[in-house]
Amino acid sequence: MNVSRSIAEDRRLRVLMSLHEMANHMLNEDVLTRAVIATGRDTDHDLMRDDLTFLQARGCVRVEKLPRGDDELWKVVLTDRGQRAAQGEQTIQGVGRRLTS
Repeated sequence: MNVSRSIAEDRRLRVLMSLHEMANHMLNEDVLTRAVIATGRDTDHDLMRDDLTFLQARGCVRVEKLPRGDDELWKVVLTDRGQRAAQGEQTIQGVGRRLTS
């Protein structure tokens, strides 16, 4: 197994789990980045956006882009599919599998 792939899969699972922990299943990308770092996973702004784009393409999250100065802020919402993956009920290729609840 490729170590860098395993790290990316685990980081993406942590993204989904962090969203799942919120009552409204929603966070902005800045708070989400801090939440994932707090779990001991290394990430940054660009890597988080790459992961969010990956997860959105697989139907795990929905990203809403809000204007912020010269840039934009991404609001991230967990989908039903992403929720199932966060709970270990569904396997998504490229996302780590939660083995315990």
